[in-house]
Amino acid sequence: MTMTMTMTLGVNDLDQTAAFYGDLLHLPIERFVPAAGHQPLLILRRGDATILFRELETLEAQHPVLFQSLFRHPLGIGMTLEFTIADLGPILRTVDRQQRHLLYELEDDEFGRHEIWLHDPDGYLVILCQENTD
Repeated sequence: MTMTMTMTLGVNDLDQTAAFYGDLLHLPIERFVPAAGHQPLLILRRGDATILFRELETLEAQHPVLFQSLFRHPLGIGMTLEFTIADLGPILRTVDRQQRHLLYELEDDEFGRHEIWLHDPDGYLVILCQENTD
């Protein structure tokens, strides 16, 4: 049985989100307009998983009941997005050049992983992992 996963995350600004995931993290992000007259969204596909980034205003207009309690906590609380990356080097250079704040940079020799942890513009925790092949 094949299983796919689609997750929708609310964001404040699609352009900032596109710059973070596309330009900074070098992930394949697409801008998409579902139909004429609809608001755009961003799509990030990795394997069998898809993340949709939609502006909070659009989500609130479509699902007002969900937003009655959404803003009691900051976005991203308890949420971690982890991506396996072939080479963290270019991303680390971009993070340094843009003076982005890294929460952690870890070398996990036991599991052969090099990780960086940072928050996206909306507070979602993003972990990028390079698995060592030695």
